[in-house]
Amino acid sequence: MTCLYVADGHHRTAAAYNLGKMRREEALAKGQKVTGEEPFNYFMSICYPADNLLIMDYNRVIKNLKGLDSATFLKKLEEICDISKLESSTSPDKKGKFSLLLDSDWYSLTPKQKQSGIDS
Repeated sequence: MTCLYVADGHHRTAAAYNLGKMRREEALAKGQKVTGEEPFNYFMSICYPADNLLIMDYNRVIKNLKGLDSATFLKKLEEICDISKLESSTSPDKKGKFSLLLDSDWYSLTPKQKQSGIDS
């Protein structure tokens, strides 16, 4: 496998790595021989080929607009995103795009390149 992308669980992966590193340092501090075969050098994972994956929507809820009305909120979003109103609910059609439901209306948001750093 030439590369691996952690699609979910990257925080758990980092925590497992840090725990393994801590246990390795503890073993070395106690003068124990560390071979790399110790259980703390491993954590459970599963790998799937890309053609067997379905990446589903990753939804978030904005509970309040911090005192802004909807029109002002959209205006502020226009500073960092290109916005177009949609006829109905839809999932983004390409990487880096987002959908927004606001006051029963759907919008497509595309971050402006110089603001976002997102590659299209």
